[in-house]
Amino acid sequence: MFAPLVIEDDAELRRRAPSLWQGIRRAPLGEEAREALSQVLEFWFFERFRGLTAQEIWAMLNLSTPIQETRAYQSIFAEGKAEGITEGKAEGITEGKAEGKAEDLGRLLARRFGPVPDWAIARIQAAPIAQLDAWLDGILDADHLEALIGPEQQD
Repeated sequence: MFAPLVIEDDAELRRRAPSLWQGIRRAPLGEEAREALSQVLEFWFFERFRGLTAQEIWAMLNLSTPIQETRAYQSIFAEGKAEGITEGKAEGITEGKAEGKAEDLGRLLARRFGPVPDWAIARIQAAPIAQLDAWLDGILDADHLEALIGPEQQD
């Protein structure tokens, strides 16, 4: 009739994953109930096999729907994105913005004033976003590189 609800051996669970998935998809249920059970199974596989990528879980279940389109994936992705921001991982986002602004500033400086010296590149790469924004805003008004970011500091 029904297989045991607890499958402790990961290898056995991997082997039976496609039939478990198909069992839900073929169950004589309304579409809403079938979707809810499918979502529960997907969540469970994501939790059980945290070390696997979404593509590996998708392959294990033999899904014909791209995993990115499943409700479980979208929910997990949204949750992870929210957790990342609330847990201080927004630093990575901020660093990425700073790197992008620094790269843009360097490119604009080179176009406006010619080759950018190493000392200026180092100063730009170390600058906080607010400073990068100020330099980006002032690039059209500056007559030369030093007027914008300051003179080279001699150690």
